[in-house]
Amino acid sequence: MGRIVLLVLLVFSGSVCYPCLCHSKTVSPSILKKSVVFVSSTTIKPDDIIHPVVHKGLGAGFVYDKKGHVIVQMSSISDSHSIECSIVSKGYWPAVIVGSDPLTGICVLQIKAPEKVLSSLRPVAMSTKARPGFGDHIIVIGVNPDGSRTVVPGCVSTALCPIGLKSNTVERLIQTSVFVHRGLDGAPVFDKRGIFVGMAITTAEEPPPGLGYALPAGLVRWIADSIIENGRVTRAYLGAEVVTVDKDLGRLLNLSAEKGALVVRVAPGSPASRAGLRGCPRNLRLGNRLYPMGGDLIVAIDRVPIDSDQKLMEVLNKKGPGSRVLISFYRDGRLRRVNAILGKR
Repeated sequence: MGRIVLLVLLVFSGSVCYPCLCHSKTVSPSILKKSVVFVSSTTIKPDDIIHPVVHKGLGAGFVYDKKGHVIVQMSSISDSHSIECSIVSKGYWPAVIVGSDPLTGICVLQIKAPEKVLSSLRPVAMSTKARPGFGDHIIVIGVNPDGSRTVVPGCVSTALCPIGLKSNTVERLIQTSVFVHRGLDGAPVFDKRGIFVGMAITTAEEPPPGLGYALPAGLVRWIADSIIENGRVTRAYLGAEVVTVDKDLGRLLNLSAEKGALVVRVAPGSPASRAGLRGCPRNLRLGNRLYPMGGDLIVAIDRVPIDSDQKLMEVLNKKGPGSRVLISFYRDGRLRRVNAILGKR
């Protein structure tokens, strides 16, 4: 009898060891392909089909909404008067440029198709909580020269790191193990659940094979919404160069808060300068590393907590140029507040 009870317990214990496998949701790439668009703005010759990757005037994009908005990279557009979008099982349709962002290269197109076609489009799945982390599995879906879709699996090697774009600006991008060639430039990046987490792009310096970058989903969404609503992207300007302060850096520099955005430099005549913000007058050297010290530590904008340089830019851009904001910061151990009127960049 004892052996029977023990056997029953072992059977039931084995059945409850793997419940997470039954609930882990993954989406088939064949479904995600329906959101990927093949964009052409040049004549496709028969010889082009044998090339390993698409040439200038061809590229990947993705469906943003059911109004026919498609997000691509400007590198995919060679002739703005002959843009055509191919959607899986939806055929070929002409498209026009709604607007673009010269800093990131993001371009918003709008497909000119009947309402029946637009209502059947499959936009990429967006989520405000979808932030990939180190080691997370991803797939990038691009296009081949013949317009077919290509699926490239990979993983996230760095969640967010500052990288220089072709526009000579610096953004915090997702670093992945997927090399981004022209056929993947502008392609959507999905996590294993099929959630859109970024847009694959090329950068100022071409990375070696096995390394690539993607604009994070939050940035892509903000730029796309700005273009759709206003026809352009207008960024707020504070004029303060900041670095992210986390718990470890906060303790190392003996700061008054464990998280925030430390002001390193203030541009002369900028809104930050007029508001009286101060940068770091000195550095602390530990080994081969220099750490800025003595600058103001921004912890809130209009009482919205700031825990990174990325969060600071997100909040300021939502406020927009000309907005009056209340900046909360620490200086010499004391919490202070000043008002600043944001400029335009």
